[in-house]
Amino acid sequence: MKLQTLQALIYIEEVGSVRAAAQLLHISQPALSAAIQQLEEELKAPLLTRTKRGVTLTSFGHAFMKHARLIVSESRRAHEEIDQLRGRWEGNITFATSPAIALGALPQALASFAKEFPSVTVNVRDGLYPSVSPQLRDGSLDFALTAAHKHDLDADLEAQALHVSDVVIVCQKGHPKALATQLSELKDCLWAFSSAPRGPGAIIRDAFARKGLPEPRMGIVCESFLALPGVIAHSEMLTTMPRALYEHNAFKHLLCSVPLDEPVPSPTIYVLRRHDLPLTPAASGLIRWIQHHALQLGR
Repeated sequence: MKLQTLQALIYIEEVGSVRAAAQLLHISQPALSAAIQQLEEELKAPLLTRTKRGVTLTSFGHAFMKHARLIVSESRRAHEEIDQLRGRWEGNITFATSPAIALGALPQALASFAKEFPSVTVNVRDGLYPSVSPQLRDGSLDFALTAAHKHDLDADLEAQALHVSDVVIVCQKGHPKALATQLSELKDCLWAFSSAPRGPGAIIRDAFARKGLPEPRMGIVCESFLALPGVIAHSEMLTTMPRALYEHNAFKHLLCSVPLDEPVPSPTIYVLRRHDLPLTPAASGLIRWIQHHALQLGR
């Protein structure tokens, strides 16, 4: 079982072509096809199905991919960790972030990290728990910066508290409930959840439950924080969002925060990672910079 073949399978899943995967690996298509055939013989199972539209994974292939991704990512981390311990500060870090961090401490943290480790490539994605869990498990993500309920975390994930997110309830200007001061005044409103009910975007559920109010009416689930402010600006729905997102978006002039007298539940932002998957020294260094700048903003 060769790492190059496993990497090729990952490319094939992404691009749907053996030829394109071979080009990415700088090998010939016949050589890659032979390597995949050898792996299929070793596993005694077909991994790929060839169609007129390209190549797709079989059920065996899909089952094998989570192992392939983990093996490739752990091998990469092992090599990078040894190189970094030797003083060769190169490699890659991939992580997901919530808007509460992306619009707050992250830009300064990345700038500080780049000055200290200019040869390390950083890849940043949008992502919230629990949708980031599969990528943390298969090693596609080194870590994630996201709000979560610690008691609800998957057992294989390790959570390190970063800071508490300041959350506001947002609606369009001129909304009939724009000046509400009590949560009970919002019980008949329609809500946009920024994630599935298990995720942090549904914290309004917790707020309603604590006040003994009926379940909030869900109008839409909008997992795109880029789209969420626009959705609210052009509808009569309300939503919860990090204050940083409310204050820095293209639709700010059309929005307002509801001035409740009672606080909205403030979720904790965690650094999430697999507890059995060590971070490289560079990834640990990036987290330290994020913690440093999050602490500075919190003062």
